Amino acid sequence: MFLFASIHLVSAQAPAAPGKPLPPGPMQAKIKAACTQCHNASRITEQHLTRRQWSDQLSKMEGLGAVIPESDRKDMLAYLTTNFGPAKAGAKTAVKKSGSGAN
Repeated sequence: MFLFASIHLVSAQAPAAPGKPLPPGPMQAKIKAACTQCHNASRITEQHLTRRQWSDQLSKMEGLGAVIPESDRKDMLAYLTTNFGPAKAGAKTAVKKSGSGAN
């Protein structure tokens, strides 16, 4: 029974589907390598965090085994914040709101 429960928990962490593609950029491949071994890309693309929150997430994931080279950390944070920061969430919301009233 314990073995079955353990296998279920481990399989729950595996990416089920590729999700949205990550935007192009110099850190795309490194983010993909570090993050999508355990999560699908939607886990990243659906979040809109501040730089500090992304930094905290990177630290948390390192604690869980993700390999994030210190030499890449600053550029990874810039990529995540630029593509998935709070400003991006607001822009998508504004487009949806303005688009819904056009009919």
